[in-house]
Amino acid sequence: MSDPADPQRLTALLEALDAYRTTRRLLLDAMNLPASNRDPLAELSEHLVQALLGGELAASRVQAHWDLTLPGGDTVQVKYLANPAGGWVNEHVVHPHADVAYYALVLFEAFTVTGVLVLPTARLSAVHAELGKQHPRGEAELQLTRRNWQTIRDEPDRFRALGVRIWRP
Repeated sequence: MSDPADPQRLTALLEALDAYRTTRRLLLDAMNLPASNRDPLAELSEHLVQALLGGELAASRVQAHWDLTLPGGDTVQVKYLANPAGGWVNEHVVHPHADVAYYALVLFEAFTVTGVLVLPTARLSAVHAELGKQHPRGEAELQLTRRNWQTIRDEPDRFRALGVRIWRP
């Protein structure tokens, strides 16, 4: 292999990886994880929801359908949605699994947690209706947009009445 085309960029990339490795180790230590090659936002989301709701994380961090068991035995699937500051370029479709009682969504903007929604999967159609959504399949999924999050965030009592749990830092 010949000399790199941009040795300064190569050095900068490797130095940035070294800094990331050190900081990632601090994050893993806070979650009591010896090691992880998983997406750090996925790992953090699961631990954050567990800290909020209690219960126990699944023994396997990569099992299908649920990530957390609550004290009463209900299971929770944890996902996250990451967007830049000021506007969303990503939205999220909640696809519940039949054996999962709650769907938790951790919202990040500019790598800052802006909120956590915990949706009862049996009430998704009611949440869909309360948001005034018109898309088909509202009984089986919830298409969550920035505007929907803002509505839920700004009018939490409307959605708490449907069993939605809302947490804002």
